[in-house]
Amino acid sequence: MKAVKIIFGLSLIMLSALVTQATGNVVAGVAVIPAVSYGVQALTGFALFDGSGLALGALAALKKPKQGVANPGGGRRLFLAPIDMITTDWPTLETIVDGELATAPTMSAAVVGPPAVAAGTFVEVQVSDNSLKIDHNMKGASGYQSWEHAIEVKIAGYSKEQCAAIEKLLNQEVVAVATLNDGQRQVVGASFSGLQFEITHTSGAKGSDRREWTLKAKQDGYMFGCPILADTVTLPGIV
Repeated sequence: MKAVKIIFGLSLIMLSALVTQATGNVVAGVAVIPAVSYGVQALTGFALFDGSGLALGALAALKKPKQGVANPGGGRRLFLAPIDMITTDWPTLETIVDGELATAPTMSAAVVGPPAVAAGTFVEVQVSDNSLKIDHNMKGASGYQSWEHAIEVKIAGYSKEQCAAIEKLLNQEVVAVATLNDGQRQVVGASFSGLQFEITHTSGAKGSDRREWTLKAKQDGYMFGCPILADTVTLPGIV
């Protein structure tokens, strides 16, 4: 069957070249390939392209922002929820439609801890200016690619209240929702594979140095990038 597909594929390429030469139209030549392949599939049931291969027409136009529209980087607010507070897989590939997530998670009544969290509520990490950064990367060899999600955020200061809050992140996996500077909300991580922070505090060496916490988290193996949360979705604790 594999040999037949190879021969059929080469034949389609030759047919496409002949049509291009005869019509002088490259688009017409390219259009022959899907038209003939799907026509043969409809008549005979033989499919050159299947779910394990590269489907024709799978790519979509990737456009830049419109001119005259601001495109600010960075984020201004960050909210976290422990994965053991979310009782179903969230988000999932099936709930992300055209890059947007329009469903809310199902959350437990309460988490005793650590960390202790009020029933069904995200908690906010107060972000220092110009320090919140969300990355998601498509990586891996061809046929083995997946997505990686990452967060980096800085929090100014050093207090006993901050120390107590940081302690509650010890060995705790989370899902994050970030409010970006353009107002969009972005979901990072997933309840079935949460983010875990590595945390550093520096006192600085002199008075003008930044005394701050740095929180970094990274996780890979996701089926999707960081989706945009639909405006219609309301999450407890997030305003």
